[in-house]
This record gives sequence, structure tokens and C-alpha cells, in this order.
Amino acid sequence: MLAAVVGVCATGCGGGSQAAPGGGASAVAWERDLPSALALAGSEKKLVMVDFYTDWCKWCRRLDETTFADGNVQKALQGVVSVRLNAEKDGRDAAARFNVDGFPTIIFLDAAGTEVGRIPGYMEPGPFLEELHTIIKRV
Repeated sequence: MLAAVVGVCATGCGGGSQAAPGGGASAVAWERDLPSALALAGSEKKLVMVDFYTDWCKWCRRLDETTFADGNVQKALQGVVSVRLNAEKDGRDAAARFNVDGFPTIIFLDAAGTEVGRIPGYMEPGPFLEELHTIIKRV
């Protein structure tokens, strides 16, 4: 089954920039869904970063406009597979699975889908990078 997911991902789901929650472009390469992100993470031996957001969340938009727009953050995020899930739409089941109850919430998963770290709420680029590096070093 993993091979099938990877095969499907290679032909149509991956790596391009997806629209940001507020409608703007994001330079982070967002995968389209969690299964494809997990498959890619497994093949590339990376963690998955899941950005849970909602359409109405102003701090989610700010995270995209400031933190994810920062060049140093973008460079650091090349070391993980990123996926953005709307917790009230396509990401509802995943948000429930990981007990996400505030937005934004960033969860880091290993390729098996086990949570290895979490950033609850908005963070400026500097503190976000510090937390990201701490999570990566722990794994």
C-alpha cells in the first residue's frame, strides 16, 4: 500500500506550493495530504510538519505572513516534509486524532505518524526556528 501511495504521490500530489490560508502564496512546499506527506517522509527519512489551521484564524494567517515567509524558516523547513490541513475541513479527522484544540497548532510526526513534537500557537520566526531545531535534535 505504501508503494501505491508513493506512486500516486509521484504523479500528482506533491511538493508544489499550495495557497496559504489567507489566500496568498507561500514559499514553503506544502504536500496536499497527510498520507502523501508521511510516504514522502519515509522515503526521504524526514519528519513531517503538520500545520493545522482554520479559515477564520488570524494567528494562522500571521504565521504564514511572517514566520513561514521568513527565509531562514523556509530554509530550515527544507529538512522536513510540510503539510497544511484545515482542521474544520480536510484535516478534521487528523486534528481530532492529535487532540488539536487551538489554532494554529504545528505537530511534528515521524514517518510512521507518531507525534514527536508540537508547537501550539503562533511564534515569530526566531523562536519558531529554535523550537524546530530542538524537535529535530530530539529525534
